Amino acid sequence: MRTGAGLSLRALAAYSGYSPTYLSRVENGLRAVTPELVRLYTTLSEPTAAPERHVPLKQCQRIPGPRRVAVPGPEAGPRADPVLDVVWFGAEVRRLRMAQDKSLTALGSEIYVSRAYLGKIEQGKARGNHQLALSLDDALGAGGRLARLFLSEHARVGPMPADIDILERPARLERNGRVHAGPADFAAFAMERLDELRARSHRSGPHAVLAELSAGVTELHRRAAAHPSATATPLRSAALRYAEFLGWTAQETGHNTVALHWTLIARDWAWVIGDDDAVGYALIRQSQLARRRGAAEHAVDLARAVNALPGISPRIRQFAAQREAQACALAKDEGGFRRALDRFHDLADTGRCSGPNADPVQPQWGPRPDPSFEQSQILEATCLIDLGDFYAAATLFAEHMGRLAADRAGYARLGIREAIEDPPS
Repeated sequence: MRTGAGLSLRALAAYSGYSPTYLSRVENGLRAVTPELVRLYTTLSEPTAAPERHVPLKQCQRIPGPRRVAVPGPEAGPRADPVLDVVWFGAEVRRLRMAQDKSLTALGSEIYVSRAYLGKIEQGKARGNHQLALSLDDALGAGGRLARLFLSEHARVGPMPADIDILERPARLERNGRVHAGPADFAAFAMERLDELRARSHRSGPHAVLAELSAGVTELHRRAAAHPSATATPLRSAALRYAEFLGWTAQETGHNTVALHWTLIARDWAWVIGDDDAVGYALIRQSQLARRRGAAEHAVDLARAVNALPGISPRIRQFAAQREAQACALAKDEGGFRRALDRFHDLADTGRCSGPNADPVQPQWGPRPDPSFEQSQILEATCLIDLGDFYAAATLFAEHMGRLAADRAGYARLGIREAIEDPPS
């Protein structure tokens, strides 16, 4: 079809945004054919489209660097499908990315998306969401064109993604004059959305929510700054929740520097609004990140600093004792580890004995209480590994793993550690 249309690989590459090498491998059967490539080659056999089926090479520019690929110049603008007379979102993402000589890996790292998933977006195999489109638009400097292409494509082929309402519903209501969405209303919408993002993160993984969390915390902070302090408290509280979850999610995706950045922001915002438990929990998160870096003594100091805070809840003190025990074990301080471990179990017993009907209450910050874990010696077992007492650790794992609830978060991770330190028969 290409040779019949009188096109060289370079000309077709300039028109489509694909590299000549990639197109050559497709034509020789070395790469899979995607639906978009089928559309591309089908257009070449349309005689009515022949005069306008590619961008003239004089309008193409050479990209400096090792990958010298001919792509349409800025004046060429977005490419339209000659048959459907539309510009496909994925194809335009690829065209802009190649025009800026960015690899899939480089662009993916900017917007917290894997190289493989971004490749699927460009090939039309994945749809993505509105917040991803906004992130791509910003990263590629498209000036809103990519976001508009995304929405028009979904309106054309459906279904409309659920996340186009993120933090925009109250704003649209304000613009339409039907209701005034004040700070409290907007914060309530944001918190509902945060619950949805948590559920999606558990279902699809942390990569699926990073972009939306980032957009949410930025919008909440902007709105809080636009209101007097007396009325902005709900917005600041919601922004704090977004920042804390964003830090945790960045850590789970391996972006430890980003995780620390947002954890520090959450700590500072918690100081501003006077949420002592949030300050304590941010210090605990800092301790966890320091321990992961191997900075054991710094992790111990951060965990112990929580106890100096006035008015924090026993639950936060219990978290702090847990992190202190783990950090002391990493620092080979067995005495400090034992003292922190005893304090952890004492605070866990206090939590179980307080509250209505002696049931643990759901904490405001941090994960839900897990009596099966707190009453076991699993924490001690994990710390004994860092202290080098592998046989005792494996013995405790064998004795206590069966007591954990089957749906406990982290159960598989603990099982892996048990397998690593399984005692010799």
